[in-house]
Amino acid sequence: VAESALAMAIDLARGITAADRAFRAGAEHSGLAGNEDSFLFTGAPVGIIGFGDLGRTLRSLLVPFRNPVSVFDPWLPPEAIREQDCQPTDLDQLLRTSRVVFVFAAVTSENQGFMGKREFELMQPGSAFLLMSRAAVVDFPEFIAQVRSGHIRAATDVFPDEPVAGDSPVRSLEGLLLSAHRTGGTTEALH
Repeated sequence: VAESALAMAIDLARGITAADRAFRAGAEHSGLAGNEDSFLFTGAPVGIIGFGDLGRTLRSLLVPFRNPVSVFDPWLPPEAIREQDCQPTDLDQLLRTSRVVFVFAAVTSENQGFMGKREFELMQPGSAFLLMSRAAVVDFPEFIAQVRSGHIRAATDVFPDEPVAGDSPVRSLEGLLLSAHRTGGTTEALH
């Protein structure tokens, strides 16, 4: 999951899939014109929401990219976060300062839908948001609305209803990189 999350984040930052789609449609742009909305992933401030096994594994994969990493995990003591060379922070600060936000939080009765309109609007325009854990931690219609508006670009491996309906609007939403709850389902991971 962490490896796929990293790949998807780089894709969102650099617009790889979007550029491929544009090229195939004959609407490609080269050079600077092809990178108007791109940003360098290397060195970009990263926020991780949920710092269990997946969050910590992602952290180790980020080391060569020299990203400053903030973590919001209310169940961990700040020292446990600092030990991983990360800055503990509250959710609002993480959302305001991170260019890339990874969500690995487990869903509980207390945090269902905790990422809603207010939280998404705290994010910098054009930021990347990667929903890699449970869809129930976000207000999914608001998540889709924020992507549709262009405020954020996003990737998701999880959905409120799976499998996703064939006529679901997420299937054609620009700015949303899709994965069918498959990032952890590799042969190696299952064995």
